[in-house]
Amino acid sequence: MARGGQVHNANDLGTGMKAWYSALPPITRAYMTVVLVTTLAGFTLAILPLKVLYLDWTLVVKKLEIWRLVTNFFILDKPSFRLIIFITYMHSYMCTLERETFQFEPADYVYMLMFNAIVINVAAVFMGPGFYGIPFVLASVYVWSKNFREAQVSFFGLFKVKAFYVPFVFMGMDVLMGMSYMPHVIGISTGHLHYFFRELYPVTSGNRPLATPHWLKRKCADWGLGRPPVTGPAASAAAADPGFRAFVGRGQRLGTDPAAQ
Repeated sequence: MARGGQVHNANDLGTGMKAWYSALPPITRAYMTVVLVTTLAGFTLAILPLKVLYLDWTLVVKKLEIWRLVTNFFILDKPSFRLIIFITYMHSYMCTLERETFQFEPADYVYMLMFNAIVINVAAVFMGPGFYGIPFVLASVYVWSKNFREAQVSFFGLFKVKAFYVPFVFMGMDVLMGMSYMPHVIGISTGHLHYFFRELYPVTSGNRPLATPHWLKRKCADWGLGRPPVTGPAASAAAADPGFRAFVGRGQRLGTDPAAQ
C-alpha cells in the first residue's frame, strides 16, 4: 500500500505483475492460467500425470474418459522458450479478440472457442492421440488476423507484415526451427471454418449457423460476462439482416502495433 506519499510496490502504480494479470480479459486469463498451472503441475512438479490429459479417442469412446476432450487443450509445450512464445500469442491475439472484436458479446467469444475445440477434436481422430493446445491457440490467431487484417505486425523489429499473413509467418518460423507444420495447418483450417460460417456464409445464404445460442448468452450473463440475449422485435430485426454482426471490430487501437515476440 502507498503510505505517506510513497509507493511500496509496483502494483500500487498499476504496473506490477498482479495489476497486469488483473487487467487481462477474463476468459483468456482463465485459459492462460489453466495452461500455466497444468504445465507447472505436469512437468515441473510432476504431481499431475499427463497421461490422463491427452486426447485419445479410443479411451474417450471405450472408457468414457470424456474429460480428455477438454484437457488436451491445457498443454501447449513443456516449459521452454517455445511455450513462452505461445503464451505471448495468447496475450497478443486472444486478448485482443476478447477485448475488441468480442468486447460487447463475450458469449460469442466463448462460442468461437467451443467451435474451434470441436473441430480440432474431430481432426484428432485422423491425427492420432496427443495434446492439441497449439492448434487451439493458432485458430484464434487466424480469426484475429481476419478481423485486423490491415494491422501492421513487427517481427523482432526486423520486418513488418500485414496481420492477414501472420499465421503463415508463424508456420514458416516453426518449420525453419524444425517443428511440424501440422499444428498450424489444423489451427488455420479451424480458424478459417469459423470465419467462413460466421462472417461469409451468412452474407450469401441469409443463414447464421454459428449464431451464439441464447442459453450460452444467458449462462455467460449469469457469470458476469456480457448481457442476457436480446429477445422480441429487436431480435427479429437483427435476424432478418443476413449481414448483421453485432459489435464486430475491424480496426486496432490508435498508437498500438501488435507484435509477435
